[in-house]
This record gives sequence, C-alpha cells and structure tokens, in this order.
Amino acid sequence: MIRKKAAAGAVAFGLVLTAAACGGSGQTGSSGRTGTPGAAGGTFTYWTSQWQPDQIAEVDAAFAKANPGMRSKGEYIASSDQYLPKVIAALKNGTHPTVLLTQNPSDLPVVQQSGKLIPLDGKLSAETGALYPGIKESLFYKGHQLGIALGGVGDIVLFYNKKAFADAGIDGPPKTWDELAADAKKLSDPAKNKYGFYVPLGEAEWISFAWAPLLYAEGGSFLNADGTATAFNGPQGVKALTTWVDLLKNKAAPSTGYAQAGSFDGAPAFASGTVAMIVNGQWAVSTFQKAGVDFGVAPMPAGASGTSTSLGIGVAALLKTDPAAEKAGLAFLKFLATPAQGAYLAVKSGGLPSGPAQLDEPALKEHIAKDPTYAVFAEAEKTGKVRPITPAYTAISQSLWTQINAALKGRKTPAEALTQAAKEGDAALKKLG
Repeated sequence: MIRKKAAAGAVAFGLVLTAAACGGSGQTGSSGRTGTPGAAGGTFTYWTSQWQPDQIAEVDAAFAKANPGMRSKGEYIASSDQYLPKVIAALKNGTHPTVLLTQNPSDLPVVQQSGKLIPLDGKLSAETGALYPGIKESLFYKGHQLGIALGGVGDIVLFYNKKAFADAGIDGPPKTWDELAADAKKLSDPAKNKYGFYVPLGEAEWISFAWAPLLYAEGGSFLNADGTATAFNGPQGVKALTTWVDLLKNKAAPSTGYAQAGSFDGAPAFASGTVAMIVNGQWAVSTFQKAGVDFGVAPMPAGASGTSTSLGIGVAALLKTDPAAEKAGLAFLKFLATPAQGAYLAVKSGGLPSGPAQLDEPALKEHIAKDPTYAVFAEAEKTGKVRPITPAYTAISQSLWTQINAALKGRKTPAEALTQAAKEGDAALKKLG
C-alpha cells in the first residue's frame, strides 16, 4: 500500500555500510536466533509495521497449521519507531529477525548492504512468476531478487463526478489524457470555484507517485534499463508534465492545493464538488461515499503508449540467522505468496491482489462482490508499475516533486524542471544507488 517515504536515504545507506562490517556470518542475538536445534522444522521471528497483533496471531496460526513443526513469531513494530532505522540498528548488533516485512521495497537494497539479506534467486520462481508484471520486475535489484510481494497492493485510478459530467453533456469518463484536458475545460467555471481536474500541488512524495502514470502512458521511464540513471527528462516526460502545467494555465484545475492532515492526494477537492475529476486510490472510496458524491471510477487515461498506474506494494525478505530459522522463514515466504494467503492479505488490508490468481479465491470474490469499484482498480494492476527499487529513490523523488512543483507554479518550463530533477537524481544514484 501507499505510504509516505522516509527522508533519510543517504543516512540509512551510510549506517548499513557500517553494519556490513559486522559480517554476514548469521550470528544473531535473541530476536534472530530462534531456530530449534535438531528439530525437523524451525521457529523464527518476523517484523512488520503494518499488521496489527490480531492479524499477526491469525497469520501465525495459519502458517503453523499449514507447516507442521514450523512456527512463526510475528512482532509488530510501530511506525513511530522508524522502521528502517530500527532494522539497521538490529543488523548492526545481530538482533534482526529472520523475515522482514516492509511497505517500502526500496528498503531492501539498503538492507542488502549489510550482507545479511538472502537473495531469493530461483527459490520462489513459480510464486514470483504469478505476480502482475510491474510488481514482479520491482523485486529485482542488480540482477538479484531481494524479496517477494504480498497481497494488499494499492494503486490509483480516475474518479469522476457523474452529475457534473451529465450537467456538462459529457457521456462518460475520458479515455485519453487529451480527452481529459478537453473535458476538464468544459467542466470548469473558475468564477464559481468549479474545476475539471485536480492537479496535486505542494512538495510531497505523492506528487511523484501521481505523475508517474502520465510518464509511463507516454512511453517514458523513471530510470534507465539498468537503474543507473534517471530517464524521466526525455520528450515523454516533458509531454507528461506539460499536460499538468496546461491544465493549470487553462484554469481547468485549481491553483490552490487541497492537502489535508498530512495527505496530499487532494480528496477534499473532489468530496466538496470543487473538482469533477481526480486521480486517487481505494482509500478514497469511503471518503467520497460519506460525502455523498455520485461518482464513478475509470482506468487511468491513455497516452501515446497506452495506460498505466502507480502501484504501492508490501514485500517480504529473508535474512541470515540460523539454518533452521532460515528454512522455516523461506517456507513462510512461500506460504504468504500462495493465492489463498494473498487474497487474505488483500481483504484484510482493504487492498488489491499481488497476482491475478488471487482474484479467484472465495474470500476475495466475496469482498469484490460488495465493492463495485474493485474491478477497475484490479484491472489497472495489469499495466501498473512500482516505485523503482533503489536506495536513491527517496532523493530522486524529492528532487522530482520539487521541480514538478516549480513547473506548476510557472517558475520553470517542464523541460527545465525535469532537467534539474534528472541532474540531482543522477547525483543521488551515483552516491547511493
């Protein structure tokens, strides 16, 4: 699922380099050394910052039933404890768990620097192959698979106000970004504080996340093929950013941001009827329902290369502790990657499956039947992409959202803004990536 990014990538990287000096011998403290000598199975510890204690208990019980002789012991790590720094500290002093669950795949290359992350190369081939393409590719860094994706994915689609569309004589949601721009003009009346589309303003990771689908739709990429340089400042990126800039220039989008309580997705703009279209995720459905908005959801508009969305995923990784614990930990990753457990995690989180087979599981089918918007969100996963898995992502994204905001405010052209963001992003990749 989507969450805010920690803004300490460079610091974290330096700490893990220090941790690497501790070696990768597998000698661990009380949190990691949980294998049972001589046992046919094994006991291990895992950390999660997302699952609450009741869910941990459910997962642990289900795993034990499916894997006799093996036992998982989940520990909830509150987000206020700063999850990655806590993991880094544990790697340094040998008290890390055998399995790590994180909502930020870019944590994994940082953890890998410690020498204590076990690549999953060839260990979960079938399970990895069953994932949506964009999710699958996000698990690999410099040729190695660092983790496995979990059910409970988040993505974004287009929300539109049905009444506003009917009043403007527009039959349905736009299928392309060009159509969206034309519809947004028809739906706008600045004198009445009414606008066609919401362009997110401000300086937050949400800006990069929400803009990336335009980049992908035009055929652009966030990074080059081997992840060594930024690639968003080409013609495709300029066209994608120009789309947002023109919406503001044409007064088809409000020039005021609607961030609220730390959220930058602009939900209040759509809930209040100020805008007739907005890009948002499943978490906004209940907000708009409570606000009484008669809305529909549609796929993200297409560009020159089709349609795409941004995906937020959770991942599980295996760390070195002792052989029995590692064996049980790998079995746990396989267990979490089954369609049944993927569907369970999707239902429990209110999110989406990580692979299409999970949609056929009874628990998820029952959940989908109650939510008429679910199919659109799930369909979007087929062409979605995850944030690049690189230790430099936080720094790159910060430069990008800062420069996007400069372009939206008219201080730079789209080309100038993306050129500067690319320059800063490339420097971050050289230093951290």
